[in-house]
Amino acid sequence: MSNLDILNSKKKSFFLPIGGIGEIGGNNYLYSFKGEQIIVDAGISFADDSLPGVDITIPDPYIFLNPSIKPKAMILTHAHEDHVGGLEYYFDKIDFPIYCNQFTYAYIKHKFKRIPDFEKKFQIIKSYQEISFKNFSFQLIPTTHSIPDPAGIFFKTTDGNIYHTGDWKIDKNPVTGDPFDYDNFKILKDETIDLLIGDSTNAGVKEISRSESELDPSFDRLFESLTGRIIVTCFSSNIARLKTVISNAIKHKKKIFVVGRSIKRAITTAIEENLIDNFEVLNEKLFAEYNRDNVILIATGSQGEKNSALSKIANNTHNHIKLSSKDNIIFSSKEIPGNEKAISYLKNSFSYLGLNIISEEDDFVHVSGHPGINEIKEFYQYVKPLSLIPMHGEYLHLKKHIKIAHDLKINKTLLLLSGDLCELDLNQKNHKLIDQFIIKKLPVIQSSIVEDMNFLTERGKMLNNGIVSVNLILNKQLNILKSELHTKGFPFDFDKEFIQDQIKESLLNKILFMKNELNENTLRDILDDIVKKTFSKNFSLKPELLIHLSVI
Repeated sequence: MSNLDILNSKKKSFFLPIGGIGEIGGNNYLYSFKGEQIIVDAGISFADDSLPGVDITIPDPYIFLNPSIKPKAMILTHAHEDHVGGLEYYFDKIDFPIYCNQFTYAYIKHKFKRIPDFEKKFQIIKSYQEISFKNFSFQLIPTTHSIPDPAGIFFKTTDGNIYHTGDWKIDKNPVTGDPFDYDNFKILKDETIDLLIGDSTNAGVKEISRSESELDPSFDRLFESLTGRIIVTCFSSNIARLKTVISNAIKHKKKIFVVGRSIKRAITTAIEENLIDNFEVLNEKLFAEYNRDNVILIATGSQGEKNSALSKIANNTHNHIKLSSKDNIIFSSKEIPGNEKAISYLKNSFSYLGLNIISEEDDFVHVSGHPGINEIKEFYQYVKPLSLIPMHGEYLHLKKHIKIAHDLKINKTLLLLSGDLCELDLNQKNHKLIDQFIIKKLPVIQSSIVEDMNFLTERGKMLNNGIVSVNLILNKQLNILKSELHTKGFPFDFDKEFIQDQIKESLLNKILFMKNELNENTLRDILDDIVKKTFSKNFSLKPELLIHLSVI
């Protein structure tokens, strides 16, 4: 990793995306204003097929949790997991305040209740409340998104002003929270926005993102017309969607079941914050006892996460939830890029069970929480940023966002990726890339960060090449008394005696003239090398090896 000391410069300012640029999710950003650092968001990402057995990852937080720098604070823009989900995995290492609004705190506090005095790290602030440091200040600017109380961040620095949009859209009639109002952004219009760092998720979408409230009649119609059980899956932190589903379920006198810890936590928070009316959630053990035409099941796992309740239901391995060809499933979420294969597998599994599958390609069951091209143009024409760095999106989204800026004559732009260190020039707007950090995506397994990535190499080898176990017993004269060879997950049958004979012959030839130089450790190394070469020569495979050697 390159030296981070440059971030302590008293003369320069920097922007370092740790995660969230060039990808969907994992939002984590570092700003440094003349030696004062601040972190924005702490998100997770969905893992891809390169990480077998792993559902989520986080950008390596040790790039800011290290002795080289001392952040003043962290700011959370809103409570979606791709912006706050990583915080719980390194919360104990944070020794600076975490600023957020009331709903964001209400949503995430459940993650920390077992930690004594956890609330002391949080500073709950109101919209437009100015928090000042020596070289900069910031304010949360309320916007609209698919969760209550999302905010952008307005930074005032000694050199100029920055607006970090967070996730946003123009929703004039949201299901939760206040409507999008340009009066909220008058502070940006009245000030010069030297740099806007903006959401690119839908920068290639021509259609305007529709209001969350427009989904209500659609779910009303579906709940009225569909027969059989109805399963709805969406992102657990999409409170507006949950409210729409629950209110229509109650309207149609459906019995409501909820599976998945995160979605239960989201509903509990929404009830506590008076965003959803309290209602009865039935015990999933009673699922089979109710008339199938009167049942709604709300579940997490819409992205095909292997360990989710929805995957267990799809594979017919859930302890209590069993479905049949008379049932329906509604996918009320978009496909996050990289998850297409897992989602396709999930849908195929439900199709195999005979379910009626409804997704946004089939009916109006989802709206995006991000602005399309026309919304971005409308907003930028209002706040008039003088330069742009796109964030929140894959490379293609970032490029399209740059094009939107150029169409609006915002010609000072810079395309970065996560790990790119940018020196900010808020005077001349000539921001420049000056260094690149390799930032690892750390897997999270059983609620813990796994820093040693060697296990993934082993898993990959086992997945693609299988496991070979060789057990060998020799006497002190180095005569082979017993040999065994076992395989697991090996792709085809083979003559094990033939391969064992090759291994024994190679070993005996190797040690014939080395007897005085050998001990158990060197013998094991020699055997390991021989087994590797034997399997590579015969099968062109490199299986994971388990070598057991004893000299008696």
